[in-house]
Order: sequence, then structure tokens, then C-alpha cells
Amino acid sequence: TLWPPLERPRSAFRQEFAPSPDARRRSDWAGAMPRTAIEAAKLFVDFANETGSPYHTVSAATGLLRASGFVELTDGKPWALSPGGKYYVTKGGSEFMAFVVGNKFRSAGAQSGFAIVGAHTDSPCLRLRPNSKMSSAGMLQVGIQTYGGGLWHTWFDRPLGLAGKVVVRQGGEGDSKLAEKLVRISEPMMVIPNLAIHLQTADESKAFQVNKESHLQPVLCSKGFDDSAATSAGRSEEAKEGKDGIYARHHAALLEQVAKRIGCAPTDIVDADLCLMDAMPSCLAGLYQEFISSPRIDNLLSTWAAVQGICDFATSDAVSEAQDICVAVSFDHEECGSQSTCGADSNTLPCWLETMMSCLQVPTDERPGIYTKSFMVSADCAHGVHPNYAAKHQSEHRPEFHKGIVIKTNANQRYATTALTSALFREVCKQADVPVQDFVVRNDSPCGTTIGPICASKLGIRTIDVGAPQWAMHSCRETCATSDAGHLSNMCKAFYEKFRKIDSTTSQL
Repeated sequence: TLWPPLERPRSAFRQEFAPSPDARRRSDWAGAMPRTAIEAAKLFVDFANETGSPYHTVSAATGLLRASGFVELTDGKPWALSPGGKYYVTKGGSEFMAFVVGNKFRSAGAQSGFAIVGAHTDSPCLRLRPNSKMSSAGMLQVGIQTYGGGLWHTWFDRPLGLAGKVVVRQGGEGDSKLAEKLVRISEPMMVIPNLAIHLQTADESKAFQVNKESHLQPVLCSKGFDDSAATSAGRSEEAKEGKDGIYARHHAALLEQVAKRIGCAPTDIVDADLCLMDAMPSCLAGLYQEFISSPRIDNLLSTWAAVQGICDFATSDAVSEAQDICVAVSFDHEECGSQSTCGADSNTLPCWLETMMSCLQVPTDERPGIYTKSFMVSADCAHGVHPNYAAKHQSEHRPEFHKGIVIKTNANQRYATTALTSALFREVCKQADVPVQDFVVRNDSPCGTTIGPICASKLGIRTIDVGAPQWAMHSCRETCATSDAGHLSNMCKAFYEKFRKIDSTTSQL
């Protein structure tokens, strides 16, 4: 039931998803599901405010996993696994997988498989070029590349910070080594100014056209202010001249800020992968705080929900009866095709799954049976119907905020959903009291895609594409509903708990 807008009490969303009185008193929320919508939304907001790059997404996710007792494993080295254990592994700093081995995995009479929730760690953004040093009209600027398919006009007139990975040289002459460091500068240190309407032609003002090469280069500072700051700080002549080494590639002012955050000298910096980000923190919004306003909701929300779901599952009593290996995995580079060492189209996930089975002594000839019983939920945000552009949606498939998780279907396999995977997923959600709705694109509209079809084809396992509805996908700042953060995390936990029983009682062709 939806309240009239001016009558809905602020407590309404706290009542939805309300836990029992006993659960309310628990200091540890693990297992006390479902959470209130506001509780779930605030957990996500806290998570989002630690991120800014795929590397920081992995860092925030593994922090939650460690807090729930997950043990870190090393990619490429032997793993010691046991039933009931909970583990995680990372690759390249931008991809991770967490998993829980059910206590009854391959026990007598068990129908064991992998129960996987998959997402991605990356979002469209502006990334620094290898040589970012540029200037114009008395302003120091930072050269960028566009990453993914962003709504680039939304990056204008917005204070920007940066986050990413820096490679530094440590040690003295003849004894140096390279090390990777994370850096996150949340302060608004750059801006991409718009052009005043008075300086545009009539045609230009009618349709805002962005030239990605010449219009998207952020302003860092004025040359006059930087010269003054350099003198006050006693900047070296090498840095002032900027002709050699790292100073020839990036402005000294930028290098100094990065070096300050990671505790090194600017000349120690060898290389970097840095993403620009909205400097405004994620927050709750709307008259009744029913919306989440945040950068990178696509696909931070799904990554957070998968991690939160597996953490809640891992600390519940359900693990003792679980027959599956329950997995949460999030890949990099989905926004540019997934073809990379850390992308869904790499051999990393198949290799990790095989390693698990080897460590758990699953005979080679029994492994196809494990895959046959497996299931993957590809979780990526969906297009919620826009109140100003409702006609852009197919009239019978208009996902709304607060109405639940969206099942995404495409007859041409841009999504991996099938009738059977949809039915199994609906049953999981029904038993968990999580509402479900459907989405297909209009026949006269292009359809995006996800990691779902990629993983389904590489692994040969049943897959469904789902997600929480959102507005302004690929904008610098996006919007979703507080209640759907709760719906998504509740669904992930319920999937790990309930899927095996539902699947084992289903008759298939």
C-alpha cells in the first residue's frame, strides 16, 4: 500500500522490513533479517562513501567480509578449505570472490552445487591519462579518458575528487621495489565548468553536445595560485620546471596531493590508475528519505547487497544445513565489455570454482554434476520508470521504486533469464517476502547487457538477470529507493538459504 505523498509518515519505511522486537534489541544485525529499509539504506550509503574506484569497492567489500570472519586466500596459491568455512580471494585489486562452504556440501543424499550472486565493481567515470599534464587560458588542467558509456553532461559544474591505485617506488638506490597503494581524495579538488548560455549559439543551447576530447578536461587550479603555492612550499626546481620524470607527465600540484595522502615523495610515484568521482557524499534524499542519492549506484548497490547477503548468511544457523557452496563475486570492466584479467569474460571465475572443488576433493568425473545443479543470479541495476519519461518504457513492463527486485528478460539473450530461472527466482523471493517485478525493453529500443550471458556461456550454468530499479543510470550521480536496498540484500541472503530446497523439488525437462 502506498500512502498519499503528504500523509505518509516518516516512520513508514521503518515499518516496512521491520524486524521483531527481539531483533531490534540486538547489537549485531547479522541474521536479524529483514532489516528496516532505512537501516539497509544507511549501510549502503556508508559503503558507497568508502569507494570511488573499483579498487576501493573491493577494499570496502573485503572490509565487511573480514568483519564477519571471512578468511583471506591468495590467488594462485594452494587453499585449505573445509565444510562450514568462509573465505574470500581478490585479483588485481579490482575483483573479489567470497564463498561459504555449506556444512552438508556433498554429504550423503545432498544435491550440491554453486549458488552464485554476481555483480561488478566498476562504473562509468573519467580516468586520468598516462600523461595528464595540460593547461589552457591560465588554468592547470588534468587530461582524462572516458571510461564506459557515461552521461558525460552530468559531470559538468560538479566538484570532483579522485580515487584509485598508485604504484610507488620504495627503498634506496639499488634496493628499490615497487608497491601498490590506494589513494582517495574526497575533497572537491577539480571542476569541469560549463559554458555560459550567453556564449552559445541558439542551436548549441537547444541541444547540449559534449565533445569528449575538448570539453571534458577538468580544471585543477589557476597557474597564478599554483606559482604562489610553489614558492611558499619551497617546491623543487625539478618540480617547477616539470621537464623530467613523473613531473613531465602530471602537474606537480596534483602529484603533491596524491603523495601527501599515501605518505611518499612525489618523485616516488611511478604510475597511477585514478578515477574522478563526485565529491558530494552519498546520502538519503526526498521528503521522507525514501531515496538514495549516490554516485555509482550501478553497480555498487548490487555488490554491497551480495556481500551483505553472504555475510548475513555466513553468521546464521542456515550454514549448518547448507548443501551448496554459496558465492558472492564482483568483476571489474563490465562497463567496457568484461574482456580483461579481472573481467567476467576472463577465466578467473572458472579457475576459482575448479580450485574450490579440487581442495574439497570433488572427483573430476563428478564436477559436471556440480555445475548442473548450480545457479547464478546476475545482479545489476535496472531501469526504473521515470516520471518525466514514462513513454520510454514498454507499457506493461515499467519497474517502479519500492515495488521490489526487477527480473530482466530479453528474447535475444542480452539478459540470461529463462522461464525456468525466472520461476525459481520468483519462488525464492516469495518465500522471503521480497516483491518482484518484470522488465523488457521496447521493441524499438536497444537493450543493454550484463555479466549474466557471459558467465552463463562460460560456465554452462543456469542464470538469471535481476536488479534494483534506479533512475539516471550512468549519470555522475544516480537515484534509487531505500526500500529496494533492503529488498536486494534480503533477496541475496534468502537465495543462499532457500534455493537448494526449491530447486531439488522442481521437475525439469
